[in-house]
Amino acid sequence: MKLTRIALPAFLLLAMTACDDDTSVIGSSLSKGEVVITIDSITHAVEAWPEYRPEYDSRSSSTLLGRLSVDSYGDLRCSFVAQLLPSTSLGIPDSIMANRVDSLRMMVRVARGGFTGDSLAPQQLKVYALTKQLPSDLTNKFDPTGYYDPESPLGVRTYTLTALSKTDSSFYKDKYIDIPVKLPDSYASRIFEAYHTKPSLFAWPSTFAQSYPGIYVEQTFGRGCVANLASVNFYLYYHYPYQEPYTEDGTVNYRIVTKRDSVSLLTIAPEVTSANCITYRPGAEIERLAGEKKALITTPGGYVTRMKFPADEIIADYRSHDSSLGIVSRLSFEIPAQQVTNSHGIGIPTTLLMVKTSELASFFNENRIPDDKTSFWARYNSTTGRYSFTGMRDYILSLMESGQTPSESDMDFTLVPVAITTEEETNLYTQEVTTYVTRCAPYMQKPSMAILDTDHSVIVFTYSTQTMK
Repeated sequence: MKLTRIALPAFLLLAMTACDDDTSVIGSSLSKGEVVITIDSITHAVEAWPEYRPEYDSRSSSTLLGRLSVDSYGDLRCSFVAQLLPSTSLGIPDSIMANRVDSLRMMVRVARGGFTGDSLAPQQLKVYALTKQLPSDLTNKFDPTGYYDPESPLGVRTYTLTALSKTDSSFYKDKYIDIPVKLPDSYASRIFEAYHTKPSLFAWPSTFAQSYPGIYVEQTFGRGCVANLASVNFYLYYHYPYQEPYTEDGTVNYRIVTKRDSVSLLTIAPEVTSANCITYRPGAEIERLAGEKKALITTPGGYVTRMKFPADEIIADYRSHDSSLGIVSRLSFEIPAQQVTNSHGIGIPTTLLMVKTSELASFFNENRIPDDKTSFWARYNSTTGRYSFTGMRDYILSLMESGQTPSESDMDFTLVPVAITTEEETNLYTQEVTTYVTRCAPYMQKPSMAILDTDHSVIVFTYSTQTMK
């Protein structure tokens, strides 16, 4: 424990607030005393244990595809289902007829480096058209069986996620790897005709879903790589005649040539329902650590850490002093994290959510964001090797103001890896930057795992007390 207390005379604190020599200090001698500012820094062994979550909300803006088998991590299989967001207009001149439509392709885009595993590992995906509406309460355990015809895939594509086949210029320039999947010509014609005959079908995603419920994409071959898809778009390719000018003997003439173009008609976006279908079986090393009651976290899904935050001890220490005129300034909580050794570069989750266990389910179901009262978030600092929850003042104040000893439910928290979306606002006068959280969802970006060293957690509690004489 590192305890720092600074004592200052009360009348001196009053004098220190004076702005100029004309400020009156009459009456200062009537309130003589001292103020003690306490900065209590404790290395605390927080009670914690791992819990396996077999099912969780898998609706996310991040879409995972592939399979990965790593001894230390485990076996991960990822596929996804999604509704499609249509373009409200065709974007093709009315002169272009159905006979000029060449093809429809689903373009799967993966950011360079946006994968875990071996980029050279051969893989295969299959795309199926859904035959009925997706439920709204999708989890990772959703079984698409019965929602598609396994004998009639829309498209099949074998691929790798390497960029070695690109030319030198594109290798250094391109930021993405594209995986085109050709879909049936009949499917292309059907959508093209629908834009002309039923334009209202494309006005709202819910209306479009009645005729086109969505897609199911699964990986059917390969087990060496899992990719985080940057986007999934459907492009309609077409051709048309074009009068191309050319000069011959000083005279400008024209010739008819065929030009080709494309337009994006459908995509996957947050405005429509999509969810990852994820199966994760922990590896031998993870199971060993869990058996030793190590505080584990894994993604996507798997283990979370449940813990008892020692609010009762903090409040008891605070009340052991004369706190009748006390002011609580700050409460922060830091947890060291260690990487689980592996050969596939599987690192530590970037962000943790600390939420009351009693509110864990409702937190994600209601799309809530951390409120610094019953839920908090922290990014992993690779320099210090810690997660730091810095905004816990309101939490401890509410417990103090109740006048009751904190209950087990008040101190029961779960640590869950999450993806945080933030926005920043700069004060035009002070240039102070304020960060606001706009979205908090389960972490689905890539596989990750870590051991939380809760035995060496650091709690910093800052408060002041005033003694009157």
